[in-house]
Amino acid sequence: MNKNNKKTILLPFIIIAIGFMVAVVASNIVGAWAFIPLALVYWITIFIVVKPTIKMLTDKFIYPPKHFRYVLLALVPVLFCIISFAWGFQYISGVSLILLWVLFAIINPIAEELFWRGYLFDNLEWAPINKILFTTILFTLSHLMWGVFSITIRSYIMIMPLLIMGITWGYAYHKTKSLKWCIIAHFFVDIMNLSVWVFLNIYVPPII
Repeated sequence: MNKNNKKTILLPFIIIAIGFMVAVVASNIVGAWAFIPLALVYWITIFIVVKPTIKMLTDKFIYPPKHFRYVLLALVPVLFCIISFAWGFQYISGVSLILLWVLFAIINPIAEELFWRGYLFDNLEWAPINKILFTTILFTLSHLMWGVFSITIRSYIMIMPLLIMGITWGYAYHKTKSLKWCIIAHFFVDIMNLSVWVFLNIYVPPII
């Protein structure tokens, strides 16, 4: 295993560790509002690692029409959020929370897909199946840091949806080399899961 591959393998663990420490410290100070400092540190760390450029973002958004079936694949996780959205719709209120909700749903999918799919897939020197499994497992574990303050996200109920997201988006990226529909699907997942209200424990799905 070469040096670059070892570095790439370690990065997800470092990012998760940093995020977890921020979540613990911030939650002791501001409670569930810790999602704001956590999100900022998490995104900044990812952007420092990925170093996105206009050309990179443009290249990652290219989506050849012949790969339309992978658009459908990438959107599969969105279907699992429909019931959650229906349950939680009543909790949508407050201009500031709605703005945070939309802002989170725009930035988070770009940051996470650039790292968990784009960066890791491009830099890990493994067979595709190993990349998909590794990134899916670490992507799922990364949500433990949000679970420090969120009852919903630390629930075992979240494991299966996260695994499905990791596998479908990983496979879609592997086949297309485009993050366009992974990011779009991720946006709708964060919107339909009512992320901000979940972070603040205002909305906890009935099955939790």
